Formats: sequence, C-alpha cells, structure tokens
Amino acid sequence: MFLEEITSALDEKMAQIGFIKVSKFLYCRSNDGETESFVEWNLFGRPVNNLACDFGLRNIAAFSFAEKCLKHYGGRNSRVEGRFNERCQLGQYYSWGERSSLRLSDHGGNLELVLEKAQADIHRFDRELGGFLISKDKLCDLLISDYKWMPWDWCNGAARAAEYAYLASSIGGTSPGVIRAALRPYENVNIRSGLDRSVEVREYLDNVFRDLGAIST
Repeated sequence: MFLEEITSALDEKMAQIGFIKVSKFLYCRSNDGETESFVEWNLFGRPVNNLACDFGLRNIAAFSFAEKCLKHYGGRNSRVEGRFNERCQLGQYYSWGERSSLRLSDHGGNLELVLEKAQADIHRFDRELGGFLISKDKLCDLLISDYKWMPWDWCNGAARAAEYAYLASSIGGTSPGVIRAALRPYENVNIRSGLDRSVEVREYLDNVFRDLGAIST
C-alpha cells in the first residue's frame, strides 16, 4: 500500500477525534491551554504492513522547565527526544498484536478497518486519561507513580523528575522536602539514566530545586 494513501487516511482519522497534524506521523491536541495530548505513529514493513503508535502528554510549562534543566544541568548528551516525554505504547496496552502493532495483513489489507480500530482505542484511552490532564493533583500523581501503562522506563527519567517537581511545587502546601523524598526511589536508575555520565543525580536535583526556588520567589 502506498505510504501517501496511509498518511492521508491517518490525517483524516486523527482530525475526526481532534488531533491536528504537527509533523510527519505526529498529531497534537491542545486540551486547556496548559496541557497537550499527542499521538505519534510508527509504520513499518516493506511494503508497510504494521501500524503502531504512542500516546503522549505534557504540561507545557513543566515540559519547558524540564528541557531547560536538562540543557543546563543534565550534561552534554542529556535531552528529551521529541515533543513529549510521558508516553503509553497503545498497542501494548490494548494487546494489538505482533510488536504492539495492527497489521494490515490480519485485516485483509483493509486500511479502513485498521484505522477504525486504532481510532477507537485512541479515543477510549484519551477519555480515560482525561482526569489526569484536567487536574494538577492527578497529573502529579501520574508523574510520580509508575503505572504500567505510562511507566518511568518509557521516558527520560531526569526530565520526568523535573516535570513532577515543577508541578508539585505549584500546588500549595507541597514542600521541597516532600517532593525530593517522593523522587528518591527513582534516583539510582531512572533519573540517572536520563543524565550524562559526568553528572551526579544529587547535583542535578539540587540545581532543579534551586531553579524552582528562584521561580517561586
């Protein structure tokens, strides 16, 4: 099947559920001016037979803060890949099949059937995630938890720590000590993996919280 035909059909199906194309295979929807949802597609096979996608989200201000922290304190090779950090592999979550993808060959080559299935699952997941996007408290809970559908292992841990710290600090009554303690279980593996080898986790987090203090004063 021609790639142009698939991408055109993707554009149409994503637009029907409110996602606008921002670059090749990447679609975005602004939720409330503060948060955005993303769907990023991966097409593979020769010719294309498998369609997989990730569902991502970000709080715009928290993500921007995390990017700045990585740039200034994460080391030379530390960065977030792409437009969002937290992601769910939808094909794994909904058991789509081989390599967490939908295969055209399993649907008689019918692209419409494949995309209708994908669209329905994206829309369903989007509704289930809605509460996390509306409430800062719930989004903080998502970021600091390790839910199997959006785990720390699927993101840059150093960026996620900064995103969580930024949001948690904006909620009244949450002290830096409480935020730092919540991040401790992720320091040795997830946060460290997002930093350049030359950077110590404690040093990075000290800088994150110093910048948060400067923002809040």
